[in-house]
Amino acid sequence: MATSSFNQPILIPLSWARGAALFLQVLYLFWLQQLPSPVIWVILSAQAAILLHTLVVYRTSVSEQAIFIALLLDALLLITYVYLTGGIANPLISLLLLPVATASLMLRPRYALSLLLIAIAGYTLLMSPVSEHQAHQSFNSHLVGMWLVFIASAVLLYYLVVRLVAATRAQQQQLEQQKQRQLRDDYLLALGVSAADAAHQLNTPLSSLAVLLDDMPDSYDKRLMEQQVSRCKDITRNIQQQFEQLKQRQYQTLTVKELLSQIASSFRLIHPDIRLERVDTDNSSLKFAEYCLDSHLGFISAILNLMDNAARASIQNSQQRIQLMSEIIKSDSEQPLLLLRVLDYGDGVGQQQMQSYGLIPSQQSQQGMGTGSLISNASIELMGGNINIDNHAQGAVVTISLPLISKPQSAPRGRQ
Repeated sequence: MATSSFNQPILIPLSWARGAALFLQVLYLFWLQQLPSPVIWVILSAQAAILLHTLVVYRTSVSEQAIFIALLLDALLLITYVYLTGGIANPLISLLLLPVATASLMLRPRYALSLLLIAIAGYTLLMSPVSEHQAHQSFNSHLVGMWLVFIASAVLLYYLVVRLVAATRAQQQQLEQQKQRQLRDDYLLALGVSAADAAHQLNTPLSSLAVLLDDMPDSYDKRLMEQQVSRCKDITRNIQQQFEQLKQRQYQTLTVKELLSQIASSFRLIHPDIRLERVDTDNSSLKFAEYCLDSHLGFISAILNLMDNAARASIQNSQQRIQLMSEIIKSDSEQPLLLLRVLDYGDGVGQQQMQSYGLIPSQQSQQGMGTGSLISNASIELMGGNINIDNHAQGAVVTISLPLISKPQSAPRGRQ
């Protein structure tokens, strides 16, 4: 997994912070006023090489494993440096917090937790070889206190940074989805206005064609043309009605039973050659007449569009069937929900298409990933629902979740 756009700008400043820490390590050698062993210079050189590597490589995309290995080597070299320059009495031992903080900020929790445990283990091992003049009880208690404070600081730093990064990434993902949703809504608004305007302008030529057809002698071709002109008029009328209903938020209350019946009958008219397999759960089928939902004119068309996509995906895979599963469940807040699952028997969809389904139009419109999915997603979101797409063993499955309301009870009639 490569570093994300959220992590990339943080790598370079953290590398410079590590460079400042390395400079402190060199200054500490002069403060000791003793000639360091060659091993210490080798350690410092290795740390400098790792630092230069991070400054050069981290300007491009780099994997989490590479970052973890670099931080792990740096932590082990720092532990060795502290061991050779005074052990636990070396104040620079607190620099072990820097790779822990970097890992917590940059890496997934399991990598950060591994580095945290290694840092604590290294600090604990440094407590063992305490020289005789350091074995005084008060000084020993001070070292134990430093050890406990380091553990508490490292754990607290890990916990806070990991939580903060998770919250920031979630917020960034929500903002990105909101941006995509806004772009989609703007696109669909322009598309809807254009469709309504086109439907309005088509009324005049369609009326002219109808007048011309009245003057033609009766024939099969004339009747066919009249049917097609009548169908075009119905389509333009429905577009205008749908646009007005969406603009004024006019809804029609349907029971779940009525909704499923309309969907099934309309789909069979559109695809008489496709077998629609209905699967209703035993518990839910008894409740289909008890729950309602508010439907606008384009809502059923949105579901039919998803079913049409499924039918085309099945046909491309030489299958002549789709499946519609329906179930009523309760959400965590006890809100009744209608779950509709449309299963096709095609080739399925990819991971990238799952993430952008209904938000970004895809060129693969033959698989149901084009403008139709955007319109369906927007129509269902307008009803307070949502759409998810996934794969099953034999194709793709689109899950539609819709909030329901209880059907109003009719008042009993009084006796006369």
